Amino acid sequence: MEPTAVPKPLALRTLTILLIEDSDTVRSFLHHALRAALPSATIVEATEGRAALRELTRCRADLIITDLQMPGMDGRAFLATLRQNPILRHKRVLVLSSDNSRDLRERYASDPHLAILPKPSTGAEILRVAHDLLADLPASAA
Repeated sequence: MEPTAVPKPLALRTLTILLIEDSDTVRSFLHHALRAALPSATIVEATEGRAALRELTRCRADLIITDLQMPGMDGRAFLATLRQNPILRHKRVLVLSSDNSRDLRERYASDPHLAILPKPSTGAEILRVAHDLLADLPASAA
């Protein structure tokens, strides 16, 4: 196995994270939590799905953190568009949602590159799940 294929701890990686959240308060909390834990990460923000898709033409996100309930293109429509795109379909996605229903979990259960956390979640929980999502991503890709 090539040395670059061995995942490094998140803090040592140069990551680009796309943060999609319409609430200024939640987006600010997430941004600060990510910045504190991952100071070398590039954090790109969008407030809804269409803006996020535009950002994905400008940046190579290693991880996408998204809300589901947003104005404009909501998180479900964003995820459907993302997964239909052959270039973007394997992006790692962390969904943060106040909808913690069984239906939601079943809908995305077959997606190995997606995890769901309830709102609110702690910064530590978000970082743990982000680490799990990125664990099999080669270090050279992140």
